[in-house]
Amino acid sequence: MPNAPLLRALLVALPLAFCCLAKEAAAEVQLASHRATYALSLDAASKGGRFTGVRGTMSMQLERTCEGWIVGQNMLMAVATAEGEEVKQGVRYTGWESSDGLRFRFVGRSQTDGKTTDSKGEAKVPEAKASGAAVFTHPESKTVNLPAGTLFPVAHTVWLIEQAAAGKRQAPATVFDGAGGEGPQNASAFIGNKVEPMQHGKVARGPLTDRQGWRMRLAFFPAESNTPAPEYEVDALQIDNGVVPRLVIHFPEFSVAMDLETIEPIAAPSC
Repeated sequence: MPNAPLLRALLVALPLAFCCLAKEAAAEVQLASHRATYALSLDAASKGGRFTGVRGTMSMQLERTCEGWIVGQNMLMAVATAEGEEVKQGVRYTGWESSDGLRFRFVGRSQTDGKTTDSKGEAKVPEAKASGAAVFTHPESKTVNLPAGTLFPVAHTVWLIEQAAAGKRQAPATVFDGAGGEGPQNASAFIGNKVEPMQHGKVARGPLTDRQGWRMRLAFFPAESNTPAPEYEVDALQIDNGVVPRLVIHFPEFSVAMDLETIEPIAAPSC
């Protein structure tokens, strides 16, 4: 089972936005601070492969603070195998990112059939588009260099929405989330046509999702790897307020679908 890649892929679902959209937006984005739950299921599996089924849930919380964002995720997933076994995995992740996108703190834990992997640390860049560094305390003490222009999860999501609103079709970037104690990744996004609210289908869940968005496909590669094949890919419906009602994570042998089940707003803080 892919541990760090799964945790990284889950971060794509973070419904984050904190700045103005480019060109097509007439006003600043109204933040979708909220709690949500997702149902996990098998979307597809390779013929004759090891994995035959997926079940599980993911809960997440996005909460605005006076200086940034706090995001929490709790995922429980069980993957059935062709041998009749079930691989169980749990993921917990909490991150804080400053409103200016220059500071990031994170702590995560992934458990697979009793084996635990922790990640903890913080990262900084001195100014936008500058190089920076991430300092890990778990799973080992180390410092990782961040190339110039590296984006943290919140800023990356905002940037993707900006690119989509501007009519861009491709949006490559370097991103860092700290999952699994690993370094930055190259993320190549391919942006589809705009999706109007009535075209969302079964994923519509009220006012927070009753907005326009875009279908996106993102491919993730290790930053220092020359391999042509991504570690994993993600298909997502990205709403213009940052909410992601549905996404599918594609691994080499199987794909996991995550469908929004419930969503409720969280009141903004008094700063």
